[in-house]
Amino acid sequence: MIFQCNDLIRDIRAEATLNSYDGRQLLTEHEPDMAAKKTIEFCRGYMAFKNAVAKILDPGRIFEIGVGSGIAAHAFLNACPKAHYLGIDNRSMEKKYGSYSLVDRAIELLKGFDDATVIDDDSQQLTEFYGGPYDLIHVDGDHRRDACAHDVTLAWYALADSGFILVDDARDTAVAAGVFDAIHRLRTGSLDYAYFEDTWTGNMLIRKEKIRQ
Repeated sequence: MIFQCNDLIRDIRAEATLNSYDGRQLLTEHEPDMAAKKTIEFCRGYMAFKNAVAKILDPGRIFEIGVGSGIAAHAFLNACPKAHYLGIDNRSMEKKYGSYSLVDRAIELLKGFDDATVIDDDSQQLTEFYGGPYDLIHVDGDHRRDACAHDVTLAWYALADSGFILVDDARDTAVAAGVFDAIHRLRTGSLDYAYFEDTWTGNMLIRKEKIRQ
């Protein structure tokens, strides 16, 4: 099922197609999977898509789980530079790819925005996300099924009414299963969501709204 307001999805798809945002110049030599991220396919399917989502949704408050080197955060804030942004990361990517601090790179990258903060934290150790409610929550953390379900559950409770959860790596079956595990527990029956299959990693956009009467 997709949103009743299908125009919103059409607008995101159209904006992503035309969007000229290109953050490849922000990448450093230490970026994981640098060869792939330097391609126009990654630029269009990841960077420009994230920018397009933020441009169309125009969130005032953004929360992100799994900041990495700040690629998605910068794309969001480039589209809505006055938004409040809080990102958390447990630095697991740094342990996987070496000693270079990706999170410190993200902190440096976001200094140009007035209200952007990145902190060390592990979403799996939290029972709620602080600082809400948020208009957009980007879930790009632990890809295990139960871990993703945990993050989506906390994101749901931290959303404003009619807020959105954007789940990255939704092409990963464990991630997709975790999303639906969480949503099935949170909201039985109909749910408004869209899957953007033509993005680099597959993205799922979930809309939270009041129960229809």
